[in-house]
Amino acid sequence: MNLNLKSISCGILLLSSITCLEAENIVRQWRDNQPEWQNQYVNGVNRLPSRSTTYSFRDVKSALEGDRNKSEYLSLNGKWKFCYSDNVDDVPVGFYKTDFSSSSWSSIQVPSCWEMQGYGYPIYTNSTYPFPARPPFVDRNNQVGCYIKEFNVPAKWNKDRVILHFGGVYSGFYVWVNGVKVGYSEDSCLPAEFDITDYVKSGTNKLAVQVFKWTDGSYMEDADHWRMAGIHREVYLMSIPDVAIYDYGVRTLVDLKNNKATIQIRPEITNQNSEDVKGWNLSAQLYDADGRPVFEKEMSVTANYVINEPYPQRDNVYYGMMEGIISRPVLWNSENPYLYTLVMKLTDKSGKVVDARSTKIGIRDIRIDGNRILVNETPIKLIGVNRHDHSETGGKTVTRQEMLEDVLLLKRYNFNTVRTSHYPNDPYFYDLCDKYGIYVMDEANLETHHQKGYLANRPEWSTPYMERAVRMVVRDRNHPSVFMWSLGNESGCGPNHAAMSGWIKDYDPTRPVHYEGAQGIPGHPLYKPIGRKEASIVTSEIDHNIKEPEKTAKKELFVYANPDDPAYVDVVSRMYPLVEELIAMTKNPIMKRPIIMCEYAHSMGNSTGGLKEYWDAIWQHDALAGGYIWDWIDQGALDEERKYEKKSWNYGGDYEKGEHNDQNFCTNGVISADRTTKPATEECKYVFAPIAFSTLSAHTGKIIITNRNFFTNTDNYRFFWQLRDEDSVLQEGEISVPSTPAGESFEANIPVKDFKAEEGAEYWLRLRAELRTDNLYAKAGFEVAWEQFEYLSLPKAETVKTNEAGLNVDDSNKNSIKISGKGFNMEINDGYISGYSLGNSEIIKSTLKPNFWRASTDNDWRGWKADRIMKFWITAAEKLKTASIDVRKTDSGCNIKVLKTIDNLVSVSLTYNVSSDGIIGVDYSFVKSPSLPELIRIGMQGEFSNKLNNITYYGRGPWENYSDRLASAMVGVYKTTPSEMGFDYVVPQENANRCDVRWMSLQTKSKGGIMIVGNEPLSVSVWEFTQKALEDAKHINEKVKNGNLTVNIDHAQAGVGGTDSWSLKARPAVDKRLLDGSYSYGFTIVPVSANINLKQAGRLKY
Repeated sequence: MNLNLKSISCGILLLSSITCLEAENIVRQWRDNQPEWQNQYVNGVNRLPSRSTTYSFRDVKSALEGDRNKSEYLSLNGKWKFCYSDNVDDVPVGFYKTDFSSSSWSSIQVPSCWEMQGYGYPIYTNSTYPFPARPPFVDRNNQVGCYIKEFNVPAKWNKDRVILHFGGVYSGFYVWVNGVKVGYSEDSCLPAEFDITDYVKSGTNKLAVQVFKWTDGSYMEDADHWRMAGIHREVYLMSIPDVAIYDYGVRTLVDLKNNKATIQIRPEITNQNSEDVKGWNLSAQLYDADGRPVFEKEMSVTANYVINEPYPQRDNVYYGMMEGIISRPVLWNSENPYLYTLVMKLTDKSGKVVDARSTKIGIRDIRIDGNRILVNETPIKLIGVNRHDHSETGGKTVTRQEMLEDVLLLKRYNFNTVRTSHYPNDPYFYDLCDKYGIYVMDEANLETHHQKGYLANRPEWSTPYMERAVRMVVRDRNHPSVFMWSLGNESGCGPNHAAMSGWIKDYDPTRPVHYEGAQGIPGHPLYKPIGRKEASIVTSEIDHNIKEPEKTAKKELFVYANPDDPAYVDVVSRMYPLVEELIAMTKNPIMKRPIIMCEYAHSMGNSTGGLKEYWDAIWQHDALAGGYIWDWIDQGALDEERKYEKKSWNYGGDYEKGEHNDQNFCTNGVISADRTTKPATEECKYVFAPIAFSTLSAHTGKIIITNRNFFTNTDNYRFFWQLRDEDSVLQEGEISVPSTPAGESFEANIPVKDFKAEEGAEYWLRLRAELRTDNLYAKAGFEVAWEQFEYLSLPKAETVKTNEAGLNVDDSNKNSIKISGKGFNMEINDGYISGYSLGNSEIIKSTLKPNFWRASTDNDWRGWKADRIMKFWITAAEKLKTASIDVRKTDSGCNIKVLKTIDNLVSVSLTYNVSSDGIIGVDYSFVKSPSLPELIRIGMQGEFSNKLNNITYYGRGPWENYSDRLASAMVGVYKTTPSEMGFDYVVPQENANRCDVRWMSLQTKSKGGIMIVGNEPLSVSVWEFTQKALEDAKHINEKVKNGNLTVNIDHAQAGVGGTDSWSLKARPAVDKRLLDGSYSYGFTIVPVSANINLKQAGRLKY
């Protein structure tokens, strides 16, 4: 790539007989003439140094309470005057001047993204820059937002310094106060603060802000996220005294052996006017969760020493400028997030409190021990998810309530960690993680996906790389929830990353460093120089041009490393490995660090298959530390214009006006955009449960209860059992579980009493664990874990066969057979049931015929390209030709055998056994040629009356499930409707399936209808739409009902897969694919009336 003037060094200029000094002057002049928003050397002008998030109180009591509204704080959130310009050249001239009138401007809510307020348009792109890649220049129209806010400085602040705080602005901005330029800042996800003391006046002040959507910083903010601009996080003023506590870092050193801990504090005091601080003191006290002081005597240091601390020529100053020892500390971890409160106070020589600050402190120790991550010397697993800031109505602007909802859901669904993909979050989110117990992998706002590792290797970009790491670490270093730093995402690998890590490790040796892109050790004797074609094998990058056989053929590279990762990262991190690849990594003798999947289980649309298999492996291998699902929430934008009966969300391509977009690749969440849960969320909760149940023989009542917590015993839970048949609890009780430590198991004996088992019945032992008492995130009785074991199953009872009397069969035309009997009529056209009525009620309204396809999931079409690989099966049902139809009357009714074929490639045999009372047995047999591709579905589909909208089924539920995502779904009787049975994925696709269904009834409001009973468990679903309607619709509000119900009665479907969503890895595991050459199954259609006992009917053999 061509270099621009910014990369010209002194050495190059010397070739033209220019001295280094002259060269520096040339570069400096060039920089001075270049606007800050296209100059990577300038990322902030007049911006205050980064600091931890604290507020200035004027007394200790208020500081201990920690309510920022009682501090010297003034929110500027609310309505601001706003003017949007589509390009820099269109910005109103002089809008920041005091005499400029903005009366004609509109108003906009701050914080917000202006696109979500009706200005401009959002762009969703995964990795492609929305401008030509010519860093640092922005070669496109650059949208600009001009903001004006008037404010009054509180009179009590007249002797203080006034600080202006912006929580986050996308992507760069200038600030003026009362017509005078104050400064400039970049990095859209870290605060920018300015001292505006010398710019404000008494009375009304004018604050003007000019925001650029694109800056040189945009080259480093290429995350898989909406590109939305504006002041998207909060704005406020705060005052601090001339001599004030500016910042402080806190470390906790835990001595478990002696049951004590040391707290170390390194404070900074700002002395704006160089006042004489002789006699001034800085002191600190730690308070427990009940507000009681921990130390008999406060930690203390003179203000003069803090301000004028001498630094040595060699070695370095000792970190703990203030220290205190805590006996018998209560340690912080995700299961018991105990918080102390540290209060710092600055007093003048008279002893008066001048400034007071407070911070929540968690005492904990994080370290790496070989291939394990330890918290307080206890190995943990990272049960995590990647979290983007997203609101269905706010875009990147997330309210505090939405952050709280996220944290509550994370805890309720058994997650214990979050990766802040791919930028620092709002400080309030960290406060919540501290309080509720979520480990945070804090990630720098750095992704250069489009250019991969180019900028990481450019010296002229070292400054912005470093700033993004330094400012994040300084801001967030006091949060106990932050357990690991991450250098960014998908930005290649280079010395700029090494520099970031080096600074972090020296500044904060208490936390490990993560970066997935740091792979390969070129100096190692086993290192293999990689070309583009090997990048997908050696690293976790995917090359779409390499076919699968080429990947798996390179056995020596299957260890997924080259041959290890650089020393500047403390964990081995990979994206989207297969389970077998993950296990293979544990066998690599060179890798001796914990292995983390920073992204896995890509949850796009109907996905997240195989999650249990991942965690079966993780629990079995110490080196596998866990991982972070991609990702937490669908980044769907609520469509409030095209009204529909249900919510519908927009995605990439719906706004961009012809610009590059990546369509719905932004909808990968395990929860929906409105923070409601999905079927995949339930699977996560089950797989991640802190309690596991197992048994060698459920019938003996011997159950093993395993405490999968890492710190807490089982005293927090109550355990219950139930003996159930299909829909009823027959016996139940509470299980007495002694206090079982974390990681240990208890064998319980379930006291099931003798009972009379009935023919055809199935009996289940259902177990659950629930919270004993209320906690921060849920009430007592909240279910945290559940399981089910088959207890007893008896053969079905034989039904009494009816004779053929009353059965009328007209088979004069084999292609149009008409059958009638006691209260029913049916037709078989061209070998398929084409109509079925009970009395005057139509049941089957169109052909019930074989179906080999499904409405493609995102993984199907975008990932493993099922529509290409298995194209034959898309239209195979229509290509079946009738080879023969044989009609025979039997003692119990009528037997019709139909043979359908596609040349010599496919053979489908259908047998109908029809009795005079309208019962229809259907047997299905299928054979395919070995030359044909695998199947994705084997079953039958037809359109039924929409009056049959009362659905009861006996199978896995209550939520949607598939063969590779069914562990959480227990077998039972569930009642639902077609609308409730389905799930509305942002892009309509295959949905609503239920596995292991013994029977399903479809009944009208008056309870008449049919029952479908499987010869063996079926997979079934019912939609209000045709399969074609699901395929054609691109948004939820585009689904068109056709007035009937589509009923799927399947033998099996392939799993949904989801290792990723863009390669062959997207397909389900081998044992969840339909790879056989022949299949057979059967079911019976049984008329039902209002007084039928469905459970008893389901126990019969028809």
